[in-house]
Amino acid sequence: MTMIEITDVAAEVLKGNMIQGRVVRMILAATDATGANYVLAWGDPAEDDVVFESNGIKVHMAPEDAEILGDSPTIIDYVDTEDLGTGFIIEGPEAEGCGCGHDHDHDDGSCGC
Repeated sequence: MTMIEITDVAAEVLKGNMIQGRVVRMILAATDATGANYVLAWGDPAEDDVVFESNGIKVHMAPEDAEILGDSPTIIDYVDTEDLGTGFIIEGPEAEGCGCGHDHDHDDGSCGC
């Protein structure tokens, strides 16, 4: 079963910035050889949303975006460091195979595209 885990720090930031009538949406931004890349945004709930709850926060996703998560855990964290800056980091499942759309595999695990 897919699981989204929101760290304590990320939950506090989200709770402190809640917008009346809006929900936290996790949206698929792109997929590549490193995996799926998601972003967080405030949005409107949709009837067919898949909803995950962690640390008192409900995260809404479109069914097609949630499907890509598979069974791997996804962690939403918040950082404020000199190296990374300030913002949310979503650590999710890694891509299986090549992100270029070709049906091939390399012994070293690289894509080669």
